Amino acid sequence: MVATPALGSAAGPTPNQIKSAVHSAERSKRLWATINVCDTRKHPNTIGIRGEVPALGFSATISISLGVDFYSKADKRFEPDPDAKQMIKLGPVSHGIHQRGVTFRFAPHTGRLRGTATFSWSRRGKLLGSIKRVTTSSHHDADFGDPSGFSAATCMIK
Repeated sequence: MVATPALGSAAGPTPNQIKSAVHSAERSKRLWATINVCDTRKHPNTIGIRGEVPALGFSATISISLGVDFYSKADKRFEPDPDAKQMIKLGPVSHGIHQRGVTFRFAPHTGRLRGTATFSWSRRGKLLGSIKRVTTSSHHDADFGDPSGFSAATCMIK
């Protein structure tokens, strides 16, 4: 008889356990991105983007790539700013919900911005899964908001 390793055991999770854990994390209500700082007195001409991501239940490295999109009036859509992107690596982590964020400064009168977050889980150098989210509002549990509890989908740098 062959024993199936438990999640987080020394032998590691099975391919089916990995697939199930990533699938669950990608659909979690605890996977989000928000704007927690938007051109305030304390942080002028600044946008803060924060993401929250669940661990998989076994050791994996979580990466969050946070970037800024600007609204193009000519194209009538958001487009990525290639100069406003930062990668954050967490881990390896096994359990819990994790938040991280970054701030970006812009020139006055930049216009309307939003954030994007690409969440990735990897183990031993192998990508297990990746998903992208744009910023949404109502994440009042986002840490380091200015003001406290601030959460928005877009930001206007005036």
